[in-house]
Amino acid sequence: MKLYRFLGAEYGMRSILERRVRIGRIEELNDDYEFIGVALSEKADRMALREMRRHLSVKNGVICMSKDWDSPLMWAHYADSHKGIVLGFDVPEKAFYEVNYVKKRPTLTDMGLNILDEITPEDIKRLIRTKADGWAYEQEYRAFVALNDGVEINGEMHYFMPLSENMTLREVIVGSRYKGTRTEMVAAVNDPSVDVYMARGSFEEFKVVRQNQESMWP
Repeated sequence: MKLYRFLGAEYGMRSILERRVRIGRIEELNDDYEFIGVALSEKADRMALREMRRHLSVKNGVICMSKDWDSPLMWAHYADSHKGIVLGFDVPEKAFYEVNYVKKRPTLTDMGLNILDEITPEDIKRLIRTKADGWAYEQEYRAFVALNDGVEINGEMHYFMPLSENMTLREVIVGSRYKGTRTEMVAAVNDPSVDVYMARGSFEEFKVVRQNQESMWP
């Protein structure tokens, strides 16, 4: 399965040169409903679910990717307004879960539960994959991984997943406003099997497409 990672130019280049991708911390994800999307009327239940999320976040993280790379919104929001980079990876299908986008937060009754204490690991997995439909443009897939061997950077711990057979780099796509040169990027990738190219806005649709004229990216 091919999935795509949107990054700013600096962090995209770091991923390429260091042959690894950063693992996101659960408590740092940009949607505050992450992992706690069930609608709960009782304050004690809401506090308990947030505590469950904090507990999961201590030793677990998430790698977020997208099904495709042609969304102008994704380039704007996650690739520094087309100045960044998208990395395309081959990954095992079983390693990533497809996010389920919903219009309405499920209740305990919707989940077949009477009280929060009845929640099971399968219910947790369902919540982990549930997001509001306003995020549907992300076409997100996510993998959940253990946080091991952290690296301290500027006083904070960061965690990374090295590239491997289970996460093989296949494409490097730079935005239409990317400032670096093709020569520099090809040298950084240092792998002729990786397809390196520039993207641009379609002339006919609101989508991002491949720039076939290599002269446009010197």
